This record gives sequence, C-alpha cells and structure tokens, in this order.
Amino acid sequence: MKNQFLFVVLFLMCILNLSGEIKDHLKSADNKSNIHQIPNVDFIYMINLDQRPEKFAKSLNQLMPYGIYPYRFSAVNGWELNLQEINDVGVRFESWMPRDLMATTYLLDGQGEPVHEIMHDSKRAYFCHTMAKGAIGICLSHLSVLQDAYDAGYATIWVMEDDIYVCRNPNEISDAIARLDRLKGENEWDILFTDRDIHARNGEYVVCMSYARRPNFTPDDYARAGVKEDIGLGLRAIGARYGAHSMIVRRSGIKKILDFIYKYSIYLPYDMEWQNIPDLKMFTVLEDVVTNLNDALSDNGHPYYKLKNQL
Repeated sequence: MKNQFLFVVLFLMCILNLSGEIKDHLKSADNKSNIHQIPNVDFIYMINLDQRPEKFAKSLNQLMPYGIYPYRFSAVNGWELNLQEINDVGVRFESWMPRDLMATTYLLDGQGEPVHEIMHDSKRAYFCHTMAKGAIGICLSHLSVLQDAYDAGYATIWVMEDDIYVCRNPNEISDAIARLDRLKGENEWDILFTDRDIHARNGEYVVCMSYARRPNFTPDDYARAGVKEDIGLGLRAIGARYGAHSMIVRRSGIKKILDFIYKYSIYLPYDMEWQNIPDLKMFTVLEDVVTNLNDALSDNGHPYYKLKNQL
C-alpha cells in the first residue's frame, strides 16, 4: 500500500509539473541591502544579464558620483530558457480568438527555433510575431522585479535596465516624484518615466501613440494611446510609450501590471504591454534625467554576448 501511495503522489506531481504559471519562472532578488534608495524611492533595481557585467559597470559609473547605487538584479536569460518554460508563459490559442493573427511559437518537440504561423493550435503557446527568446527573458526579469517589490511592501521603486545614459543629476527624480504627487495625488499615478521618450540610434525621440494587437484582450479605449498632455511642473501625462530603461513605479502600478500579465500571459514585449493595461496612469518628465544609451548593445533579439565571449 505504501508503494502504491508513493506511486500516486509521484504521478500527480508529474502531471502538475507538465505546465506551470508565469510566477513559477520568476527569479528572486537575493542579498538586498538598505543602500539602494533615494528620497521618495524605497528601492532601486537595475536589471543586468550575468553575461554582461561591463554594461552594469558602465551604468553604475554614471550613477555613483551622485550617490546612487542600484541593486543589481540578475536578469532572466531568455536564451537559456528551455522549451517547457517558454511554453508555460505564452498565450495559448483558444477557439474564440482571432484566426488571422500571425504569431511566433517555440514547439515543445522542436529544436528551439522560432516558428512563425497564424495562431491556430491550442497545444502551442504563442507570442507576437518575431518575438525572440531574449525579449521573453526581459519580460520575466521585469515581472520578477515587480513581484519582489510587491512582496517587500515597497510603495515606490525605480527600475532600470543596464543601457542608461544619465543626462542630469538623477537625484532630481526625487523632486519629480514630489511634484507629481502634488499635481495628481500620491495614489493617482502608477508610472513616471525619467525621460520624455526613448531615443533612436540617431538621437531622435521615438514616439509611441498606438496599440499592439493581442489575441486575448481588446482595450476599451483605443484613443488613450495617443494621449500626450503637458500637466505642468515639467511633467506630461501619456497613454503609451516605448522603452523600459528607467521608470518609477508606484505600488498601484506594480499590481496592475502583474495582475494583467498573470491573467493574460506574456505575448508582447514588455514596453508594448502598458497601453493595454486598464487604467494604468503613466507620466513622463519633459526634460530627460535618465534616458537610454543610443548605441547600447542589446541581447534581446540575439545572444550577442556569446560572440563577445568568443573574441
């Protein structure tokens, strides 16, 4: 009887492990300390691949002169995810979903290469067309940071990626938060970006004013994505944008993002999800404080760090 019981337990465990939830694939933030703060910010994170220590060092060298020391969060490397992990976090096709949407899938019985097809198979997990493993990893990295912050009880966090460019004293961000609190109220905003918009390689702003289509969610208000409204005190209300390189996130925003993606799964790149999330209140500064490095190396679309290690 004992052996039969153990067999049943192991069988059930195997069934349960056939698929997992997004939360199962988040990373923890270990060895945190109390130095990763500035006024009005409870904790500062910087997401960095273990394979890219030079990027973290370059970013840290820009912040240290101002007394700012972000916590280095070891990023989820999407290129090292196995096929089961990838299929656990994507969108499963269901019969009510659109049948004309080109998407990308990673077959469980495949070789790990992306397959591009019209969504049609309920046994497959899909992502937006051409979404690479690296982009899946950065989504999981940001979600890991948000979950850690939520579990820690933080009210306000600063999340950076390791491709930042410091334009002005980043301690000005504390004042920008205070100004937004005065204008809108402490509980009436979710995200404050520390630059006006992301920059292209030529230095020009890349402005986002549209939605990216999802198979399992349709926004109630398409016009929201076009919102660009100066509200005074050097701040602007927005409905959409590109770039997650430097953002202040309130606890309300943390919860809205986590709830949305846990419910609807990962489908779009992280910085294309925000305009889909209902009632996510986003703002930017009008003068860049911390923005993105124009010519930054990116491993999202390809694991270029492997080429570096071969040199």
